Amino acid sequence: MAIAKAKTIDKIINEIPASNVDEITSMPLDSLEDYIAYNKAARMANKKYRICRYEIKPCPIALHPKEKVVFSRNDQHDNKLHFEKSDHMIDFKEDLIPGQTYELPRYIIEYLSKKGTANWKRTTNPDGTFTMKKTSINPRFSLRTVYEG
Repeated sequence: MAIAKAKTIDKIINEIPASNVDEITSMPLDSLEDYIAYNKAARMANKKYRICRYEIKPCPIALHPKEKVVFSRNDQHDNKLHFEKSDHMIDFKEDLIPGQTYELPRYIIEYLSKKGTANWKRTTNPDGTFTMKKTSINPRFSLRTVYEG
């Protein structure tokens, strides 16, 4: 079974036109936009040939746009946060200490600012039934932007 599968994979790889391989492997990776375009082309090729031929490459942290922020936690004021986020956009790993100033990628700032605890409220519908609705979110982190002039 495994040998037959390996032969099928080799057959598929040999059927891929050389122009497509050269096109994707020769793409420049100099900016965030280049990485997004590369990952899009790699996903399309992987889907077309039904094999993971090209790996998705996260953009290095140095190429992400950054902002200077003061980090604080609303739930545990003194405890540091060991934060890891690894996906198709970024591979980020850092310990964040409340009260410290950090220069973080905007992608991480947006991700952290969305985290929180939802508040639910029971509402009565006109027909007499009850439903639960999310009324608000208590943010878990505070990220205050620091502007320097």
